[in-house]
Amino acid sequence: MKPHISIIICTYNRVKYIGECLSSLVNQTLSKELYEIVIVNNNSTDNTAEICESFIENYKEHNVAYVIERKQGLSYARNRGLKEAKGNIVIFIDDDGEANNDYLEKVYFYFSTEDDLVSAGGKVLPKYEGGIEPKWMSKYLWGLVTKVDYGDRIEPFPRGRYPVGCNMVFLKSVFDEIGVFDTALGRKGRVGLASEEKEIFLKLSAMGKKILYIPDAVVMHNIDKERTTKKYVIKLSIGIGKSERLRTMKKGIFFLITKFIEFKIKFFGSIILALLELLKGEKEKGYYLILFRFYVLKGFFTKI
Repeated sequence: MKPHISIIICTYNRVKYIGECLSSLVNQTLSKELYEIVIVNNNSTDNTAEICESFIENYKEHNVAYVIERKQGLSYARNRGLKEAKGNIVIFIDDDGEANNDYLEKVYFYFSTEDDLVSAGGKVLPKYEGGIEPKWMSKYLWGLVTKVDYGDRIEPFPRGRYPVGCNMVFLKSVFDEIGVFDTALGRKGRVGLASEEKEIFLKLSAMGKKILYIPDAVVMHNIDKERTTKKYVIKLSIGIGKSERLRTMKKGIFFLITKFIEFKIKFFGSIILALLELLKGEKEKGYYLILFRFYVLKGFFTKI
């Protein structure tokens, strides 16, 4: 059966970018008959609803569904998107992402031709407000802006690495096997929890499922100035630590202790890397690397 694609955009108070995100999805090289757009508004209090309704009115020839998910939380919104989706392939793109105009064509091609492919993800490249990457950014901190770039070869994701929520693709049927997103995890409004995506990919990996890196399926990720501030980096790092504690606690004390040891090793490793950055004259890169790892560790011991 040839794939039909459902693109799911879960949105919460992203009036600044949601219009550009949606526009990128109707200006695709793939025929509009082969995909639908599913917008899940997770109780936005800004003008998101007006922008989405105007979009639907302006693009009546496209297949667009718009629903409101009253239960607050990204995992609730994603699960609602799965429920509404009619395609046998589902794509999740963040509401501040912009897909390249051949993005859907690339996904369609690989899921039509690759045997045993159940999940994939492509490049995610940050699009900084003002156009300038922060001085402290390094490859060790790409996760803070959800950057994904493993080169230009089509191959399985590197061991221990997975697609990110801004650009991830699944056969919809896999959720019947592994279950949907854990609603105890994931962002809830302004509460910065995470790890719900990681949990899904860990389940797929444990089952030996194929997760493909598609470098030419590119999403540009808008990063506003707030997300490059020290305050935001600390908040996000604490959220990562909290989320990993919550996720591993559910699996048992062994996994909790193992994760603590991993975070502790990475913290001391960050000190060594920071010293190397200092020797190269990159003091800010080293400082933010330690900052990130310190607050992840702190978050791991912070009550949720």
